[in-house]
Amino acid sequence: MSLAISIRKRATARSSFTRTANVLKEELNKVEPDKSVLEDKFIKLQTVNTELKSYDPVILDLMIAAEVTDDDLNNEVISCEEYLDEFISLSRRIKEKTDNSDLNISMRSKTDCSISARNDKRYKLPKIQIKKFDGHLLSYLSFWGQFKKIHEDKNLDDVDKFHYLAQSMLPGTRAYELIESYPLTSENYPKVISAFTERFGNQEILTEIYVRELLKLITQNVHSQGKDKLPLMSLFDKIESHIRALESLGVNQNSNAAWLYPMVESCLSAELIRVWQRSVLFNAKGPRLSNLLEFLRKEVEGEQRVKLARSGFDIFLPRVKSTLRRAN
Repeated sequence: MSLAISIRKRATARSSFTRTANVLKEELNKVEPDKSVLEDKFIKLQTVNTELKSYDPVILDLMIAAEVTDDDLNNEVISCEEYLDEFISLSRRIKEKTDNSDLNISMRSKTDCSISARNDKRYKLPKIQIKKFDGHLLSYLSFWGQFKKIHEDKNLDDVDKFHYLAQSMLPGTRAYELIESYPLTSENYPKVISAFTERFGNQEILTEIYVRELLKLITQNVHSQGKDKLPLMSLFDKIESHIRALESLGVNQNSNAAWLYPMVESCLSAELIRVWQRSVLFNAKGPRLSNLLEFLRKEVEGEQRVKLARSGFDIFLPRVKSTLRRAN
């Protein structure tokens, strides 16, 4: 969507916001305002405000891409804040008049922060930014975990969801080219989502990839020598990450332990396997894979404690040596 079209669409929403706000102000100025009118019109105001929130960041990004002046950007932010201030003010006045403690107001500032108000409590939270998708299959699960919230938001038009999806693609990648190949329209959003998930979110292919990643760990950690071996902490993090990814793809670690357990165990060094076989957890009741992961977790925790103890001793040791020299 172009900058000009986005601005025109937002102008229509702003006109609706102003009309609804004026009706609310007129009702609020009455000696005995009609609470049903206030509540009905406020619901409409919230809906229009949500629509404005969807346009504002899009327009700001398009202005930055168009390399407008800093003054124009500042004026845009000020303009957005004026509508936000109006919404906050009316929300407070309506809440006072209706005495509705369940009134839930959600607003977003266009100046890098989010503000949520409930029962007169406000919290400033950092703005959430979706990490751009680089087209690598290993990045799909984490990306979709973030974008899914936008995809399932019923308050957003499909064309706005499409725009956010396009913005979330890293330029020059296969994913970017795929999204750009579809005209940006509401009708095409379901089509582009279907194509995107088929290309990058194929469950069978992703499962194979994460299994291959476990095989790579075996090759890297068993057949390599010396400094090329992964430290235990890094090895455990990678193993756990891949297993969690497989679980999110429907590969349950307990029901698939017959082939997952040998793979995870093969990632370990011979020395660590001997320690594992002497461990209490080796013959403990419960799924063997879960016991192995718990063993590795405890080993990592033990390494961290050893490093902590050594680092504290390294700080203390020079003082001891200095004291001994003075004593001599």
